[in-house]
Amino acid sequence: MRIRKLARNSVLIRSAAAFYQKAWQVSYADIAPRFIRHSMYPGYQGLVQQDEKGQMVGLVYGYTSRPGQYYHDLLRPALQEAGRADWLDDCFELVELVVDPSVRSLGIGTALLDQLLTAAPNRTAVLTTRENNTGAIQFYERNGWELLKDSFYPNEKAYRIYGKELK
Repeated sequence: MRIRKLARNSVLIRSAAAFYQKAWQVSYADIAPRFIRHSMYPGYQGLVQQDEKGQMVGLVYGYTSRPGQYYHDLLRPALQEAGRADWLDDCFELVELVVDPSVRSLGIGTALLDQLLTAAPNRTAVLTTRENNTGAIQFYERNGWELLKDSFYPNEKAYRIYGKELK
């Protein structure tokens, strides 16, 4: 297995979008442009894990969280309410982490996450995950993420906001 960087607007980003689309059963037409747009954001970092046959089995990416970005502007008031707004001052926003179910529990998610966050130049990192996603919650907490706020509603579904100090 090998980890490869997701370069800005590369063919690999389109493959990563297809991997994500398959994992979450969402429209590729909606996801691909978002992956490409995010790759142009300041501080963008992305990685994929491929198996011995070159098939993608893991994906992680994020970027520096800045005012004016959709999720940053949703997170700021929620974190202010929780007394944690300073988390966004110099922050890497973890946008996606996906590992194929057939290879979960082999350390792929942790390896991708560690390598991505080591390269991030920011002081902190934040992410959101669904409140009912027990597996993800256990994974992030096991990897040193701190619950900053629960019952966050960016849409009709409840999420949790997690943070991690990087520097």
